[in-house]
Amino acid sequence: MTWSDMLKSSFWIRTAIFFLLLNFSLARANDVDLKPGGTIGPQNWWKAQGMVGENLLNRIKQGYTFKIKEPKNFKPPTEYLEATEKYSGSVRLGNNGELLNYVAGLPFPKFDPNDPQAGLKLAWNFYWRWLGDDYKNGGSTKEGRIIRDAIERDGSERRGTVVAHSIFTRNRVSLDPKPVFPGYEYIDWMQLRADEYPRDTSGTTTLEIRYADPAREDDFYIYVPSIRRIRRAPPLQRCATIAPSEFNFDDINTFNGKVTNFNYRLLEEKKVLGNLSQESLPFRRNQGDYLPLDEGWRLYDVYVLEITPKDSSYCYPRKVLYIEKISFQSIWSAMWDAKGHYWKEAFTFYTPVGLPRGQTVISTGTVVIVNVQNKRSTVLTAPRAFNQGYQPTLFTLATLQTVMRGGSIR
Repeated sequence: MTWSDMLKSSFWIRTAIFFLLLNFSLARANDVDLKPGGTIGPQNWWKAQGMVGENLLNRIKQGYTFKIKEPKNFKPPTEYLEATEKYSGSVRLGNNGELLNYVAGLPFPKFDPNDPQAGLKLAWNFYWRWLGDDYKNGGSTKEGRIIRDAIERDGSERRGTVVAHSIFTRNRVSLDPKPVFPGYEYIDWMQLRADEYPRDTSGTTTLEIRYADPAREDDFYIYVPSIRRIRRAPPLQRCATIAPSEFNFDDINTFNGKVTNFNYRLLEEKKVLGNLSQESLPFRRNQGDYLPLDEGWRLYDVYVLEITPKDSSYCYPRKVLYIEKISFQSIWSAMWDAKGHYWKEAFTFYTPVGLPRGQTVISTGTVVIVNVQNKRSTVLTAPRAFNQGYQPTLFTLATLQTVMRGGSIR
């Protein structure tokens, strides 16, 4: 190598080091600038770059402004932490990614991001994060149900209400029987969901049953009032949009897919903006827009998990979750289509709710999903009422038949 070549090589090495240090300094500066009391808007949008979804960043550039507030963190309830301590030591991964010896609590509390199986372990931690032994979705709203606002591209809105009940027959830590309902060891969870309004969808009811066996498909039944029939839907139905929203069934709880049907990769650890202490339910917003006006955004440490399906026909070839490190709840998610184009992004605000013995946990507050391709969005407000004491017998085809005869699941 000539002296001239060495100088050129040295120049490019120094240049690369300079930009690496510059990026590191800017990242550190962003952490400092995003302190409580600060404001983010079009005048300093770059401070939020990499900490919010791409679509929200564009909205900030266009004028959306918000305050940074002090972050608040919440731990799962004591009994869940005790179950983690008691049972997690024996949990293992099987050859096909299945969870072995799992009983209750967080499967992998000593989570190591450098573990070659970190992505899969993170996926299982997310799947078995604390969500109560059961809950009524939207049960903590004054209406006692989910409030859904579908916003069209032109800003017109369509409101709907939904009733939804969920039960975990495993990973039970608060209500008897625990840690599992006898005779239901083969089921992870069940959910009933019914549209109440508007009238054209009223009465449409679904029943989902998730089996623990990785080789067994979900049971998924739908009652459709217009044809007065209950039909068993194929697994592909999980990708069907829940009209008139932009959610599909696997978008419920951010990601509701069967763990063993996907591949996982832990991409990085970082900070993002979110909110684990939403104050107003629903939050105040402008008509025709999905963005909160008064709620602050707060800085949280997250794991970034990439999810890719084993089935090439699945609706999302790539989905990324931003999972908060203490609660293992997802703050952001992003989805791409089959052509690799950015398709949807969603953020979830959580809200504190009380449990017996003075404990405070977080529940889903408001979830926003935006389809960046068709410009439609959905705002769903659904704070939960936990530990209602549901019985597995509610979650059966007999309940759907009751609905078919004019009953309800309210």
